[in-house]
This record gives sequence, C-alpha cells and structure tokens, in this order.
Amino acid sequence: MSGDNGGMREAPQDTPETTDRTSAMPPDESAPVEPAPTVPASGEPAAADEAGTRAEPAPQPKSAYELPSRKNTVLRNMVWALALTMAVVVVVGIAFFGVGSDGERERLENSEVDVAASAERAEGVAPFPVALPALGDEWIERSARFADGQNPQWVVQYSSPEGQLITLRQESELGAPMLSSSLPGSTVEDEFALGGAQCTALSGGEKGAQQQGIACEGEDWGFVVHGAAERGELDEVATAAVDSLG
Repeated sequence: MSGDNGGMREAPQDTPETTDRTSAMPPDESAPVEPAPTVPASGEPAAADEAGTRAEPAPQPKSAYELPSRKNTVLRNMVWALALTMAVVVVVGIAFFGVGSDGERERLENSEVDVAASAERAEGVAPFPVALPALGDEWIERSARFADGQNPQWVVQYSSPEGQLITLRQESELGAPMLSSSLPGSTVEDEFALGGAQCTALSGGEKGAQQQGIACEGEDWGFVVHGAAERGELDEVATAAVDSLG
C-alpha cells in the first residue's frame, strides 16, 4: 500500500494566492470585441438595413406644376376645336339669318326689294294674275318670290307702319292647304265683300303666336293676308291687293 501511495501524486490544490494571480492576468488581446450598434438620430433614415443594403428614400410629393401630358394636351385641343367651331357657326348664322325679327330690321340701301319687278317676272309664268298692292311710303317691302311647281304661289312680305310683318300669299284658288299653312287652326270671325271680292276675316296660328288674317277669292285667284298686326293694317293690304287684280 505504501508503494502505491508513493507512486501517485495528488493534484495541486488552488490556494488563495493562485486565484489572485489568475484574476490579475490581463485579458487576451487577440479575442475580437464586437462594437455596440449605432442608434440613428430621431427622424434620420438608417444608413443600412439588416441585410446590409441602403434603405430606399421616402417618395417625394408630386408638384402642382407638372409638365402637360399627352392626355391633357389632346383634351385641351379638343376643347379649343369645339369652341372655335361653335364661334364659326354663330357668325355664319348671324350673317345668314340676321339678328332680330323681320319687323325690327332696317332695310339696307343695297338690299332693297323691287316687288314690282318681281311681280312682272312672275306674271309671265304664273297661271293667275299676280297681286301687286300699291301701299304708302311708310310700308317697307321685305321680300317677293314666286314658287313654281304643282301649286304655283306668289308671296310678298311687308313691314307695316307699326313694325309688324304682314304676308300676302296668293295661288290660283283659295284652298284649304293654303289656309292651313298660313293660319293653322284658323276660325272664321267675319265675312264681307271687298272691292267686288268675297272675303273672310280669320284668326288662328300656332300656340303662342296668334295672328289675324283676311282671305279673299276672285274668279281665278285667291289670297290670304296674315300677320300679328291690327285689323286695319290687314284691311289696307287686302284692299290694295284686290284693287290691283280688278
């Protein structure tokens, strides 16, 4: 037993001095030390994300002063084209039809109507004697035309001294088609003789445009004088027309 004990050595025991020497040894400088993560300041974007890539910048708000796009340019061109077209239509309409009612228009010197010359030309082709009322200087001749066809028609328009438009429409006979086209829905107000011709006072017209009229008929002619005028002015035109046919 003594031989075995003599061959074995006991492990040295740590003494307080040994422990103190171990604690006092400087740390190993070769061991890497990880730096502490840097915390970005408030409001500043991080320089890199966890994957090591640079963070995308925040999108900037769109400016109110953007350059015109193709879509906006096409729309603006369409609006300008439409406005220009409407302006041309208005100008052409005013030039063609004029402004205001017929009774309010002033007759221009270069646009005077020669009813006598028109009546003379119509007399050569009309199947009836053409009426040519002889009215005073205060009456203004507006238009005169002869329409040939199945029912030849002579139409003359005047502006009365009161500024009302009065139309004389004549055919070879006084028929219902001429009456209905001149005074739609007309009713008889009076019957009388005028210069040897049988005449009828009428009233009618479309809704909101009531007119009066005088219809007279002779041996081979018939006419209607109508307009939104006083009865006296209609009588004056009708009397002058009958006298010209007598």
